[in-house]
Amino acid sequence: MKKSVILGALLVGSALLFNQAISKEPGEAISEEDWALYQEGINPGEVFAEEEGGGLFEKPMGPKNLSCASCHVKDGEVEERVATAAAYYPKFDKDAGMIINLEQRIQICQSKYQEVKPFSLKSKENTALTTYLYYLAQGTKINVDTTSPVAKEYYDYGRYVFTLKRGKRNLSCQVCHEFAAGKVLRMQWLKPLGFEYNGIKGTTAADHWPAFRMTKNKVQTLQQRFQGCQKQAGQKKLPLGSKEMVALELYVKSLSNGAELKTPGLRR
Repeated sequence: MKKSVILGALLVGSALLFNQAISKEPGEAISEEDWALYQEGINPGEVFAEEEGGGLFEKPMGPKNLSCASCHVKDGEVEERVATAAAYYPKFDKDAGMIINLEQRIQICQSKYQEVKPFSLKSKENTALTTYLYYLAQGTKINVDTTSPVAKEYYDYGRYVFTLKRGKRNLSCQVCHEFAAGKVLRMQWLKPLGFEYNGIKGTTAADHWPAFRMTKNKVQTLQQRFQGCQKQAGQKKLPLGSKEMVALELYVKSLSNGAELKTPGLRR
């Protein structure tokens, strides 16, 4: 069956508002040339990573007066396993006994080693530290585990969350980024989140998150971006750090396995 027939059958009725918002006129979308120019300016996300995140990385905290740097800087350089760690999360963590993302690993270190109350997942501080670690990992190829038994479980669950229609508009991630890929929504192309889908070139989305969003005037993590999409889709937002969110992050990030991190990104 042709893709256009499948798309029509899936969207008619269940996503009327979504269809009305999508433009089929390519000329209405921002051009690739304009987008390239748009991204040539100074990225506030890098400033945020260096100043806010880097400052927190060096800041002593807790009764032992320890900083992240106390454990992870050797001979003036951040040790490689930490400087490249962002490329491998979410992953299984022995301390947590489950798969977690980088934001949660920061919380574990704060609690276990610095003995302080961890920054919340929605806090500016946690986002800053996370962004700094992604900044250090620029150029590292994404390599998220999807083959070990527990990782495969999360990958499959993440795909389920990705395809699950819910909310008042009966939408899923799949509706926008697979079924409607190649169309235009609010002046932006809808693209697959990996390298490609059904012959349509993708955006390898996970290689540029966390990213500074100009419309929000702040840096957001990938899970925070998920929440933004969920809100726009009329869905109840999934909690940051929940199994559903971690699984979705693992699945989406795995679609970019092999791509080099370009973090923090700069998005509209």
